[in-house]
Amino acid sequence: MTPEELNECYSFVKQLVQNCGEIFKEGFKNTGIVSNKGDAYDLVTFWDGEIEKILIDGIKTKYPNHKFIAEEDSAASGEKVLSSDPTWIIDPIDGTINYVNKLNLVCISVALSVEEDVKLAILFSPTLNELYTARKGQGAYLNGERIEASKKRDLRKCLLAHEISLGTHPLFLPKYLARAEVLLPTCLGLRSLGSAALTLGRFVAKGAIDAYNIEDLKPWDIAAGALIVQEAGGVVIDINGGNFNVMKPNIIAAGTQEVADDIKEILNSLDASLKLQGKYPKTR
Repeated sequence: MTPEELNECYSFVKQLVQNCGEIFKEGFKNTGIVSNKGDAYDLVTFWDGEIEKILIDGIKTKYPNHKFIAEEDSAASGEKVLSSDPTWIIDPIDGTINYVNKLNLVCISVALSVEEDVKLAILFSPTLNELYTARKGQGAYLNGERIEASKKRDLRKCLLAHEISLGTHPLFLPKYLARAEVLLPTCLGLRSLGSAALTLGRFVAKGAIDAYNIEDLKPWDIAAGALIVQEAGGVVIDINGGNFNVMKPNIIAAGTQEVADDIKEILNSLDASLKLQGKYPKTR
């Protein structure tokens, strides 16, 4: 895609996402029936499906050849494969447990991948009236104002986030408890906010949180937020170092490479120990 085509996609879909604001807020006030997709923590509401349908139908109308990797569609039709085609990665409500409990850390997350590389990102929290956006090579923005990630290089002075939600699954509980145990003594404090997209795009990208460890989630949980962090001057790496895989996101996001690398070393040492003890989960 040309830069002009990407800019057109960005403008069109940004408005489409914002158009979902009222229905998002309606669902936040009156959630209605809540079900799960197999695991007790993996909730879905009527509003997830409605917002996702608006987004996919709207994009298909303008871009009929584009592909989609979306949370509810993937739950119904199975795992998707990221190809070189323009592909929209969509989470209609990121932070569904927060959403149904009226905890105002929730958003719509949309990213566009071209040639298996995320080119643009949009996070919209209608309940906070916050729109986070990024286009590759053009910086990260909150409501049109430039944002920047933390510049801290000393892990001991950093506020970290570590998503422990999957610890409710017995398979993952030892791993996530162990991560919290080894990270807490190394930093100022540890937070778990219940929305991977907002933790990345709202907190790490603005420097309110210095680094974030998140694993075992899906591409729609992190695709947009990761690009926003990178465009805010931060780094996002795989927990084993190097580039992360958006389709199998096990990541460390940080304001600086030094902090990301320090966390990587801590987690790698822990994982080696867990594997020796037979406590490291092999499958989800």
